[in-house]
Amino acid sequence: MIRFVLLFLPVVLAACSACVDQDELVRLECRPGQQQVCTPAGEPVPSLDPLNPPIIPGQCKYGLRTCTVVGQWSECFGGIDKSEEICDGIDNDCDVLIDETYPEEHQLCGFVEGADYGVGICTPGVMTCDNGSVYCNGHVGPSDEVCDGLDNNCNGSTDEGIANSTAIVCYEGPEGTLAIGECRGGIRYCTDGGFDVPCDGQILPVMEVCDNKDNDCDGEIDEGFDNRGVDLVFVLDISGSFNEEIESMIQGIAPLLDDPITSTFRFGLVAVGTAGGGERRPPYMHSTMVSNFVPADEFLDILEAARMIQSAGIEPTIDTMFWTMKTYPFSWRPGAQKVIITMTDEIAQTILGKHCDEISRIAIEEGFELFVFALQPHHSTFLLCVHGENRRLYTPVSNSQVVFEQIRSIFEDLCIGGNR
Repeated sequence: MIRFVLLFLPVVLAACSACVDQDELVRLECRPGQQQVCTPAGEPVPSLDPLNPPIIPGQCKYGLRTCTVVGQWSECFGGIDKSEEICDGIDNDCDVLIDETYPEEHQLCGFVEGADYGVGICTPGVMTCDNGSVYCNGHVGPSDEVCDGLDNNCNGSTDEGIANSTAIVCYEGPEGTLAIGECRGGIRYCTDGGFDVPCDGQILPVMEVCDNKDNDCDGEIDEGFDNRGVDLVFVLDISGSFNEEIESMIQGIAPLLDDPITSTFRFGLVAVGTAGGGERRPPYMHSTMVSNFVPADEFLDILEAARMIQSAGIEPTIDTMFWTMKTYPFSWRPGAQKVIITMTDEIAQTILGKHCDEISRIAIEEGFELFVFALQPHHSTFLLCVHGENRRLYTPVSNSQVVFEQIRSIFEDLCIGGNR
């Protein structure tokens, strides 16, 4: 038996006023106000409790439909269906997984126009999802070339063209000496991807020498030389052919012995060309240490007596300079300036096979100042003995006044008493 429900509400009567002449009433789908659960796709699920619908994984939700006042079901409202998974921190496809796939997944990214990827350090990135945001992960593009053993600008070459742009200033001297006196910084250039190379061009502090420079980089020039004494040896060629020049030498030296400039000097004498009759007296052949160091006021008598030394006519001046520095028992004072002045009319000679470059090396290593008086045509034979410096070569003359001026110029060039 079919049951019809007659509703006497005014609005229903109004709605059905056009139907009063029909034979039977229309059956309603639902009771107005009634609710029913529906799937995210909109399909009704009458078995589910509309007051407590089940929870679906991810973003998906059941919806509700409601019976209208005319007894018909409305559309399903509030339901959320699954969608394509994107990188947003939400389980879009409702499979309990979040951001497991997304449209940009595995795509390469980060390309810089003109860069050659796959060369040098250049590597494309890969789109990556993290915390709901997608970003380009792992991209390495070209950069300025630096000294690291890598091809930074991705042109197929490593560390090219950076010697000037990435060279670094270096200095290995004590703190506070850089740019003081002679001390200067150097440069390290990129080599094998690093700067583990010597500091090229640096000038470090050295022991102060008498050259009008601040060698030890302490802000002072030639300090320690002002009050030091001078130990000076004259090496005189006493062969007969040099008698007139020797006489002028003695007369030119004599006034200097009373000059205040020699107040801190001590003088010694060596005669070369000695031993008459060709006598050979090893280890010193044709050379004699006439006097160890004496004060200036005693040296004139020794010079005068040198006229009487018998000569032999052989003048091994190179050997004699060596013996004077290394073998003769001169009492060189520690700290004193050591000077040797050789005077001869012959070329540089040796009977022991010595060479001037050896003499020069010893003089530099042991702090000797060497000067030579020789005839102008013979200067070239002594040049290497005096470090290749022409200023250390003089020409002997038979004029005591000229000799005086020549020797005084040597004294004034020595680093003593503020003479430089």
